[in-house]
Amino acid sequence: MNLGIADALQNVERRAEDLRMVFTGGAQPNFQDALRPERVELTNDPLSVALPADAYFVSGDAARPSYTRDGALAVRDGVLVSSDGTPVLGFVNGDSSGVPRSLQIEKNDALLGRAQDIRVESDGVFGYARSVLDPKTGESSVERVVVGRVALARFPAATHFERIDATHMTAPAHVVPFVGTPNDGSFLAIETQRRALGRLDSDAAVARLQDAYLAMRALGAVQRSQIAFARGAFDLVK
Repeated sequence: MNLGIADALQNVERRAEDLRMVFTGGAQPNFQDALRPERVELTNDPLSVALPADAYFVSGDAARPSYTRDGALAVRDGVLVSSDGTPVLGFVNGDSSGVPRSLQIEKNDALLGRAQDIRVESDGVFGYARSVLDPKTGESSVERVVVGRVALARFPAATHFERIDATHMTAPAHVVPFVGTPNDGSFLAIETQRRALGRLDSDAAVARLQDAYLAMRALGAVQRSQIAFARGAFDLVK
């Protein structure tokens, strides 16, 4: 396949991938030319949050973290994760000076199903309610358990990210992000029970995809003309 056609086809495929992410919260598109301000809608999900405009969750491997704005959080096997199952990292015991790590419900609470009302608060606190039975009186009570606070990262304005997938990315090795927690004086609070919608403008994304397709067709027409001309010239030589 002609290199130009191959590039054009890849461009169409990447544009189509972006279009499929129009309604994906925290999506990181292949192209930045069809973006609009992020929109937020209400939801009843206590683990769904919207981040401040300049903030990213720290996620994945603590040794080499990735970053995401995917706020459709969930709990899987007791661990706080983003929508695709990637752990969302944070600080345990309120210590934000160390390395962010995964936030996990106490194993016994998770195994026995004692963790109720699991939520993320506006200051980033990830916690749940636990029923406790007093062995002496037989009376039960509910206590709030704090697992930790989610970590947020901020990058210099000109940072060029490397896209990992639809919602995650990494930063260059020489770029060190500022890391903190929501509502800590450096970052604004997160919006709870909110769902961030995709940043892509659907009309613009469709138009860019159409342009890419037409460009590919035009290159194909040129290539076919060149092949036809070459065949004609070859026939004259014979």
